[in-house]
Amino acid sequence: MADTISSDRRSKIMSHIKSKDTSIEMMVRRRLFAMGYRYRVNYKALPGKPDIVFTKKKIAIFIHGCYWHGHDCGSRYAHTSQSNRAYWGPKIERTKQRDQEHIQELEALGWKVVVLWECQIRMNLEDVLQNLVDELHRK
Repeated sequence: MADTISSDRRSKIMSHIKSKDTSIEMMVRRRLFAMGYRYRVNYKALPGKPDIVFTKKKIAIFIHGCYWHGHDCGSRYAHTSQSNRAYWGPKIERTKQRDQEHIQELEALGWKVVVLWECQIRMNLEDVLQNLVDELHRK
């Protein structure tokens, strides 16, 4: 299927998509802060720059968008691009591979890694946060 938008317009649209401080990331961060938790954000000292880091507990949290990280959840957030599949297919696969590499590196360093998915956050933020808080209190 051909793209219905010109390449200049598509480029402009894509340039406005943020890689940090996304709406789902901010949802989680605001709630955690309101609950009294303090954390580091986009911690550059760790592989993959986790979105949220609890340094004392050694817990790294990645908040992944279903589309950008290739989540196979069936939600409306996890669609596959119908245009330029030759570009997007390998790009998403490389992102998934890189995500796994970062998780393995962090675990080798003794960190607990938690991945929160956009669909989980949007569908049931309360359960996601409860599971996260339970994880924080386990260590």
